[in-house]
Amino acid sequence: MLRPGSSDTGSTTLVRKTPAREVGKVRSLTRDEILFESGDLKRNIYRVETGALCVYRTRPDGTTEIVEYALAGDLVGMGFLERHATHARASVNSSVRCFPLDAADKLIAGDAHNKARFDEAVEREFIFRRESLVSASSQHPAIRLAAFLTAVSQRTREEGGDPTFIDDSVNCGVIADFLGITIEELALALTQLETCGLIETAPRHGLRLKDLASLKSVADDVGPAPACLAPKGTLLKALQ
Repeated sequence: MLRPGSSDTGSTTLVRKTPAREVGKVRSLTRDEILFESGDLKRNIYRVETGALCVYRTRPDGTTEIVEYALAGDLVGMGFLERHATHARASVNSSVRCFPLDAADKLIAGDAHNKARFDEAVEREFIFRRESLVSASSQHPAIRLAAFLTAVSQRTREEGGDPTFIDDSVNCGVIADFLGITIEELALALTQLETCGLIETAPRHGLRLKDLASLKSVADDVGPAPACLAPKGTLLKALQ
């Protein structure tokens, strides 16, 4: 595999090692060695001990965008998604210390710098999720909504809240714009997910996610869409 184009120099060959769960251990990385790639299941949070990491992403057109360079003391691998949305590789010989995923709160407590990095990582993952949903133009609106609700639920869990509730503080128009659908399509998608028994309105809360596992399956578009996610015309006719 060729390294992505960037301003730093070195070997054009990437060294890929299978990541192990090295919680609490220091892991050494040679120059150009990959720490994780976009799509990899998150295993740890990493703190750079020595050297520097290049964090980057691949755009839909195949070009590379450098997101940041992480230096000694910086935490990488944070966010709310189960899988990484960016790549990280060593720009020079480096070392990182591995921490469990649930150690994020302790690691950023009292550390304004890494707290800001955590917030930026979460924001990047929301943008990544939005781009993934919008790029799938043929995807069923209800599947897009299920993916959005699942992402918000995961973020709520990361923040220590109840992942089964979605508050009503966000305007429907903002959600529809985020998903790249109309207000009418959003209303229909909500109705379809409610018909499937996946969500329900919850007074004083907004929305309750009744079956997170099934909602995630819909979001991941695993297998055929449930029968309750009928074509728009069919469901609208049934509701009239």
